[in-house]
Amino acid sequence: MTDLEFEKKVMTEIFPSLIDSTCIDIRLYTNFPPEYGESIYDKTGHYIGVDSTKATKEQKQKLLEWEINTEKIKKDTSKIIVAFDPVIKDSHEDLNKDFQKHFKTQIVKSKDKNSEYLFEFENIKLHNKFELKNISQFPKERGLLWITKYDFVFSGAVFFSRIKFDKNKKFGIFDGGFACGGRCGQGYRIYIKKVNNKWIIDKIENTWVS
Repeated sequence: MTDLEFEKKVMTEIFPSLIDSTCIDIRLYTNFPPEYGESIYDKTGHYIGVDSTKATKEQKQKLLEWEINTEKIKKDTSKIIVAFDPVIKDSHEDLNKDFQKHFKTQIVKSKDKNSEYLFEFENIKLHNKFELKNISQFPKERGLLWITKYDFVFSGAVFFSRIKFDKNKKFGIFDGGFACGGRCGQGYRIYIKKVNNKWIIDKIENTWVS
């Protein structure tokens, strides 16, 4: 098995868990709770917190409506569509330092000379409510991706970089991200390892938030 074939095999194995761990239901992500209570400040004018016992009748009603709407979203069985770029490229970041810190070993350079490959994701069965569509099916202009009206629940776009492994191919690291708008999303550094002959996600760290 070549290094590229091995990498594809690992990505395929962890892909369902990867999607569950990184994709977001934009309806919940942007469904912020309403103001509830009276803001409290100290003598210098610095904000301390909120006294919820002083919530107004209007605030109580808005909170109730928010809770009802939140539960409605959670119980909605509609598939949440996420755009996915199947072209998996090398990360722009140097991952070796974080790899050494987390796994106490080093990344070994792959024998595969390509900087990217096409990941065939279409036949991978996902666990949860997310469904992926090739990003090529969406408007090419990034700005239009977010403002276009779709006949389905569109949540955003997910992407991942190539996996870097150690010498014995027991540990791996790569980057990922979920974008839900021009200034909406978050990035991830993803650590994976082989346990009982099965690849699992060991840890996901946030690298950026917008």
